[in-house]
Amino acid sequence: MHDANCVVRQNLWNKDFIIVALANLLLFMVFEMLLPILPVFIANNGGTSSQVGLIMGAFTFSSIFIRLLTGRIGHAINKKVLLIMGISGCMLATGFYYVSTSNLSTFGIRLLHGLGFGVATTLYTTFAAAFIPAGRRGEGIGYFGVGETMGISVGPFVGIWLMNQHGMDSVFGVGTLILLFAVIITSTVASPMTTEAEAEHFRREIQQESSRLDLFIEKSVLLQSVLVFLLGISYAGILSFLVLYAKEASIPNVAYFFFVNAIAGLLVRFVAGRIFDLRGPGVLIGVSAIFCSIGTFLLATASSTTALIIAAVLYGAGTGAVFPALQAWCINVVPMERREIAIGTFFNFFDLGIGIGAILMGAIAAVTNYSMMYMLSILFFVIYWLLYQVFGRRQISQAVPEL
Repeated sequence: MHDANCVVRQNLWNKDFIIVALANLLLFMVFEMLLPILPVFIANNGGTSSQVGLIMGAFTFSSIFIRLLTGRIGHAINKKVLLIMGISGCMLATGFYYVSTSNLSTFGIRLLHGLGFGVATTLYTTFAAAFIPAGRRGEGIGYFGVGETMGISVGPFVGIWLMNQHGMDSVFGVGTLILLFAVIITSTVASPMTTEAEAEHFRREIQQESSRLDLFIEKSVLLQSVLVFLLGISYAGILSFLVLYAKEASIPNVAYFFFVNAIAGLLVRFVAGRIFDLRGPGVLIGVSAIFCSIGTFLLATASSTTALIIAAVLYGAGTGAVFPALQAWCINVVPMERREIAIGTFFNFFDLGIGIGAILMGAIAAVTNYSMMYMLSILFFVIYWLLYQVFGRRQISQAVPEL
């Protein structure tokens, strides 16, 4: 049955797509603003290094848990209501950090933040896909992903600047206000169209319970999810250790890496989405493997801010081109009623990559140094490219017709 407020989108830049893309940008920006700040906040509350890791990791576990359930919950209640609940949870958690006075309370807030983030990231992507014309999905998801790239890259820069200029509490206050705005604009979008066929398909799936795993994980996108898992491992090395590496190598102005990385990721999306629509993901996966490998090599051998900026351009272009392509590929190989589960699977693997990558890269750096850690991380891009060559080509022809 169709919602009376739902319409079939004929143009890419419709109101609902623009709002969802903007809200998604704000969500990722605030999340990344907090990442470099929270370890300092936890330590100031008396937390040890192991407690910092546990509290920060709690977010990943709760976001993965809720993503496993989001597809099922989204068929049980209104998806727009669920999305608003998710982004509101992120807003409340960001505000709660401001009043947290113990690491136990911060641990609980991280769990809440992870639940909200897991729901919001999954549903913003599926909402955006519903508002994009099928023939422009690669291009549309590319533009949509600009928010993720900008948030991931600019967020730490903004968070550190706010902390240095106005104190740590200013980060929590500004973040809460930004997410309040995201909640307000999200409430104005239409609900994605749900057909009676989709609802009946889900009812049969629940009744049969033929494969409980299928209710939580979309097996059709495991290849794409493993590829983004490998990207997550590499990105964990950038996010977790770049500041320490720059200090070790005496490279000034490390914050410029995040800014330049964001600009490169933004610019490449203006062409990457169209390449995906015309030629599929293969070209973008190959180019991203080359760009990210060279960028990581330059990072491992950098001795100046200039070298750091060149590395940022290549790494940002590589990840900026392929991340939305992998998302669009996920959407194209599953029917509409499986999109929430597919996107949830995709993001869970990315989060796992970041979590495992931080531990793995830290262990490598402990027995070698940061430069060697980055050099060895190039191997993950080699594996990433080989996996696509061996398993990816057979999936290219499996796009599901738009329902």
